[in-house]
Amino acid sequence: MSKKRNNNRTRADTNIGTGDTTGTQTTLAYFLSGNDELLPTGYTRLSKNEEVVKCANIIADLVSSMTIMLMANGENGDYRVKNELSKKIDVYPCSYMNRKNFIFKIVKDMVLHGNSVVYPEVSGTFINNLKPIDINKCSFYESGLEYEIRYGSTIFNQGELLHFVLVPKEDEPWVGEGYKSTIIETVNTLIQANATKKGFLRSKWKPSIIISINSDIEELQDKDKREKILGSYVGSSEAGEPWLIPTGEIDVKTIQPLSLNDLAIQDSITLDKRTIASAFGIPPFMVGIGDFNKDAYNNFISTTIMSIAIIIQQELTRKLLYSPDMYFKFNPKSLMQYNLSEKVGFVKEMVSGGMMNRNEGRSEFDYSPVDNVGMNDFVVLENYIPVSKVGEQKKLTEGEIKNE
Repeated sequence: MSKKRNNNRTRADTNIGTGDTTGTQTTLAYFLSGNDELLPTGYTRLSKNEEVVKCANIIADLVSSMTIMLMANGENGDYRVKNELSKKIDVYPCSYMNRKNFIFKIVKDMVLHGNSVVYPEVSGTFINNLKPIDINKCSFYESGLEYEIRYGSTIFNQGELLHFVLVPKEDEPWVGEGYKSTIIETVNTLIQANATKKGFLRSKWKPSIIISINSDIEELQDKDKREKILGSYVGSSEAGEPWLIPTGEIDVKTIQPLSLNDLAIQDSITLDKRTIASAFGIPPFMVGIGDFNKDAYNNFISTTIMSIAIIIQQELTRKLLYSPDMYFKFNPKSLMQYNLSEKVGFVKEMVSGGMMNRNEGRSEFDYSPVDNVGMNDFVVLENYIPVSKVGEQKKLTEGEIKNE
């Protein structure tokens, strides 16, 4: 393997306000904090921002909840294959974690960093283990018309590893950039809004009472004299004791201190959360904004979730399978939202139309199959005639006899 390197290097780590497209990390924006408590300190990694991580976890949780099926091409359509290979990928792809956590790790890396890398341990034609690699320790190098991946001091050809790419870069399409470019400014704004909120709540700028008294300016400028004057009017020895003040010499007014609503901080945070969710393709109600919408949720599963799932299933297929007639496929049906009456109507139509037998209909509701006669037969019409005998219906045969 050639070890010649050029200067075109890409790091996998991602920082808020930090661009790192060619190996030299160029600072785009971060807030310095001196004594001003309204400025956040330093910079925050994209993978450490609360709202971003929350969105990444939502996507990773949904993708990892889908079953991975091994499919094969058939004469009458593709069918599911159940063997040791399908069990390996769908149940225990990694020796030290289950399938859900394995896929969760891959998807979260893709969303936060744009890339996820897995090292397959293979013995001959058998897959022994699939090991996720720390993406923060990976670098990607252009090598002629291909690219190589460095992990620590080890260099791999791209064909030796499973490399899952989300949103390819324009100049380096073999490397993903994820959602960084679309959310970085919004995240910076959200960080500043949260810092302003915390600083405002901690600040001592908000007096609750203003007292106007008849006194000279010099006396009010001295702290001890101010306290003496205030004590002479409002000082009391017991809680709840009324103040005794001379008429005309003192005017007590309450004021409404500045609130977060006056600063529109809360509205700004809500808008930024909605914007971040939109950048990830997540419906706002999934991050706590607005009410549940079934159509929006199902569209989210069909687009954002399945888009990431297809990237994973295609990489698994092209790197792990030798057979040209087989492929891996995620099953999104379990994630879709249906109410019970819709599902019952769907199953009835499928059974009465001959496209599903009654045991398959039972499995849609997680019921065990029944061994009764006819439960595995495909039937049609309201009287459940077997599909093979549809042409033998009396009303059809009598019509043929009359025509003769």
